[in-house]
Amino acid sequence: MYDFREKALGPDFAEDRIKEFRKLINDSVSFVVTSMPGVGAAYFLRYLALQNFAYFVHIDLYSLPTLTQSEFYKLLLTELGGKTVAKTDEQLLGESKKILQDLAQKREKIVLIFNHFDQLAKSFDSNFLSNIQSLATIVSGKIVLIFTSVKPINEISKQPLDGGNLNFFSEIFYFKPYSEKDLRKLIAIEPPRSTPKDVLDKLITLSGGHNQLLQILRRSQKQQNLLLDQFVKLQMKALIDYLDYYQKKQLQKIALGKAVENVDEYLLGVGLVKCQIANNQCQIFTPLLSEYIKQNMSVKLPVKEAKLFKLLRKNLGNIVSRDEIFTEVWPASPDGGQGGGENDGNATDWAIDALVYRLRKHPFIKNNGYIIESQKKVGYTLIQT
Repeated sequence: MYDFREKALGPDFAEDRIKEFRKLINDSVSFVVTSMPGVGAAYFLRYLALQNFAYFVHIDLYSLPTLTQSEFYKLLLTELGGKTVAKTDEQLLGESKKILQDLAQKREKIVLIFNHFDQLAKSFDSNFLSNIQSLATIVSGKIVLIFTSVKPINEISKQPLDGGNLNFFSEIFYFKPYSEKDLRKLIAIEPPRSTPKDVLDKLITLSGGHNQLLQILRRSQKQQNLLLDQFVKLQMKALIDYLDYYQKKQLQKIALGKAVENVDEYLLGVGLVKCQIANNQCQIFTPLLSEYIKQNMSVKLPVKEAKLFKLLRKNLGNIVSRDEIFTEVWPASPDGGQGGGENDGNATDWAIDALVYRLRKHPFIKNNGYIIESQKKVGYTLIQT
């Protein structure tokens, strides 16, 4: 079990973020906390619920037995201290409102935190979202709702939001990765794990403030090449898969060092991308994701260049003989003939040299740091810098 007592993280954990949340709460603003998957927003909200400037009720949807509206209403009432046996959804909601109304007579501010709210996205409909919104209006100005989601609610809802729901759920707080200081504090609530200080310092920097990524990096047995670790690769994949096509293309350009105008608001907001306004330079929050994108992006090469690259990449760092290249790129004709020009199904030494020359000049090779070395009279070796 993680220790979310305040003393485990200390009174100065995420101070600036606490101040921002406190201001929103004091102003009676309900909002959606939006972050990249696994960054650790849920941990922060557990810590927030320990503060004494408001009465907090922490409701984690990961504890639902099934992701349905009925189970959600039961969980809400349970966390408020009510009994759920033999009650309809309407009764569950009504009793929850009664408890909140009573609490509002005794407390200055009541904050309901719905952690992992997006897990219920398939059950979203206009009536359900209106019911949730109505919790904030039981006593004017006293009840604040905080939701967490990896995407804005209007983007994950199976039906478009409209009317009051659109207005209510459109207030977004973008949750960026943690500072190094706060990330080190989060390590204290994880199960003990021995990591040499110099290695830990390196991994903290490499994680870019992403808590789950840091924990995966610490457990990895592939410290010399972390992208060979299947769990690191799965984390990288998770950071890309939930993005839309436009966002993925922007990330790809940034990974390749290309300039991008009008970087997507979401990519900047959640901290996937950081930009320096002065020189209009952008970078992805961890070089691991940049490298993963470059290694897994679509290779748009002409047919023969693609065959050659695939052969060289399969034997990265090793010599590929000219005979192997002949066999792979220019298979022998049915009659067993060999030789001839580049376009007649066979090849000459000149054709191989010309093909290697074109591949070397291709932007994909340059952008990904590949170098094709000639091994005189033997073959070629692909290396990556």
